[in-house]
Amino acid sequence: MGNPTPPKLARPVVIGLIGGVASGKTFIGNLLEAEGALRIDADRLGHEVLQTDEVRQQLTDQWGQTLLNESNEIDRAKLAKLVFGDSGEVVARRRQLESIVHPRIRALAQSKIAAARSLPRPPLAIVIDAPLLLEADWEKMCDLVLFIETPLEERLSRAARRGWTVEHFHEREASQMSLDEKRKQATHIIDNGPGSNVAFLIKHLWRQLVSNSA
Repeated sequence: MGNPTPPKLARPVVIGLIGGVASGKTFIGNLLEAEGALRIDADRLGHEVLQTDEVRQQLTDQWGQTLLNESNEIDRAKLAKLVFGDSGEVVARRRQLESIVHPRIRALAQSKIAAARSLPRPPLAIVIDAPLLLEADWEKMCDLVLFIETPLEERLSRAARRGWTVEHFHEREASQMSLDEKRKQATHIIDNGPGSNVAFLIKHLWRQLVSNSA
């Protein structure tokens, strides 16, 4: 007997992107968006959430008014210093932050997914670009989870171009699930290292989605 025909995926197919820090998730998301996917950027949603009066009040109640910038908004650089790292105190603060913002970010993402599904002609795919997709349990919203495989040296180089120090890079990496665990939970692995033809890989994946979507 031949291989069974895979079940049709309901349109839109929800694709989650995971990987190490500076692995190129945004780049992959942009490639999928260029093919016609709707992209949900969790970082952008997070910015929206941090600007709400309710969240600003909760965070300043927790960590003080010095967390605000001159415009009376949450200073993301100051907040990052509080929550990135692997010491017990830092991890506790990060968990506190996540308990405040993650449910709100998730609600915004689910609202965007629902709106896309209600369109007369929904997009073929929705891409969720969320650095903490697995940590926040968002993989349960996804049909596919793509792990972006990029060598450490390349990721460090990309981070340096963003102005990050090596220490900053490792603090962010330490705040996330291990790469081995992310690979285990992925449905696909996309090679985004030097010399790889990642654009071809994404086009191939898109053609598969086209042929296997309801």
